[in-house]
Amino acid sequence: MITEEKIYIGNIPCLKIACHEDVKGVVIFYHGWTSTKELQSLRGHILAAYGYDVLIPEAIHHGERGIIDYEENPAAYGKFWQTIFQNLREAPQVIAYAKTWHDDVPLAVMGHSMGGFTALGVMTWNRDIRAAVAMNGSGWWDESDRRFRAGLPLEPMDFLPQLRREISRWDPYTHTENLEGRSVLALTAGNDDTVDPMAQSYYMDKLYTLAGVRSRFITYPGLKHFVTTNMMDDAVNWLTDVL
Repeated sequence: MITEEKIYIGNIPCLKIACHEDVKGVVIFYHGWTSTKELQSLRGHILAAYGYDVLIPEAIHHGERGIIDYEENPAAYGKFWQTIFQNLREAPQVIAYAKTWHDDVPLAVMGHSMGGFTALGVMTWNRDIRAAVAMNGSGWWDESDRRFRAGLPLEPMDFLPQLRREISRWDPYTHTENLEGRSVLALTAGNDDTVDPMAQSYYMDKLYTLAGVRSRFITYPGLKHFVTTNMMDDAVNWLTDVL
């Protein structure tokens, strides 16, 4: 019987979804921009139905951690990236909890959109993570930043120089050597008009050149910025294969 409860890991609100069977692994699932942990509950239950226990942290500026104006220009753009950085800073707490919950199963990260950015960042900077699944995200943050700013009608940003330095500091693309011995699956909508899929494509091209990293890139032709049943099926099959 699958159960769900709300917990706090430090001051981080999370959903904890348990399969109560022979647990194959723990998946930390990160939600996207404007979303909440509760809106990812169904995806967590799907993972639990296949034998994974799941933690879904709530990001700052979302849900019970506070709602903002997600369209405010240009402040919201800076907060988008700061939310990702904060997810990375908080990840060790969530990972430590997962290891206490189950100290004998592998850990994976997964996320959609902003959560896909986060998942690849968390895996890059935390050796305890065995595999990552990024849905409509990006592992080349500098390139995504350039493409976001080229495509959005953003007003001048006095915080841009500092923001770009921080993006470069955390960017998974420039730290792929950290992924040795681990696995990355990228699931990308072919007609995504929210997150340009080319940055993720370039990131995966780089991973293909690394003998020590197992990677796969699946594109869904004609799909826009959504998670489909096929994506969840491909994600579960990948986790079954690599964990």
